[in-house]
Amino acid sequence: MVQRLLLAGMLSGLLVALFAFSFARVYAEPTIERAISLEERGTHEHEAAKAGAISRSTQRNAGLLTGLAAYCTALGGLLAIGLACVHGRLSCRPQSAVWTLASAGYVALVLVPQLKYPANPPGVGSAETIAFRTELYFVVIMAAAMCMAASAWMAYRTRLRTGQATMVLIGIGMFVPLAGLLMAMMPAIAETPHDFPRGLLFEFRVHAALLQLIVWGGLGALFGQAAEYVVQRDSRMEGVASHEIPNA
Repeated sequence: MVQRLLLAGMLSGLLVALFAFSFARVYAEPTIERAISLEERGTHEHEAAKAGAISRSTQRNAGLLTGLAAYCTALGGLLAIGLACVHGRLSCRPQSAVWTLASAGYVALVLVPQLKYPANPPGVGSAETIAFRTELYFVVIMAAAMCMAASAWMAYRTRLRTGQATMVLIGIGMFVPLAGLLMAMMPAIAETPHDFPRGLLFEFRVHAALLQLIVWGGLGALFGQAAEYVVQRDSRMEGVASHEIPNA
């Protein structure tokens, strides 16, 4: 069953990548182009960087599709592995389990890091601090994932004494203060130029947030349905096999 779930998760990721690519190509890319135009009209020199860089045409077409396909396929595979681990341990349908895993992953790996360090378009942030900012972002991702894992584990431990709804509330009640403490401990970064259009910055961040919602929500919907079919099919096959063995 694990192999079939993994295949279903990765195929669901590919389908979601097509939807995400369509959204990014129509809505997000024009915003990026406007930000690049503003950056090129600034005082920084870009000719040296452009010489060895991949063209914007490749970036916003083949590059964007390839990146999203790899990202969504990997997430689909991770959700499949996660479902295989919790299947039988939670008293819920596979579809509900997939939605729970997708929601937890989105909150820990996307929402919390972007609340602390929001996505920025080209032209925002100093080139000298890009490595430091990247390191901080990945630290927040790893720390938030550990907070989510610890909260989920503690909530799961209470499942025998509480109901399913109470278990979820316990997990949320533990994760929220841990995530708040994490964001308060991490250093703040404010490198947005004063003359950068606020409307463009807001539009870029909205599109970035919507793109992630499409990815995680699409995986929850598509893979949830696929996982429900795979699990039910395997259960029926096992039932048929158990009835045939005594007659053999």
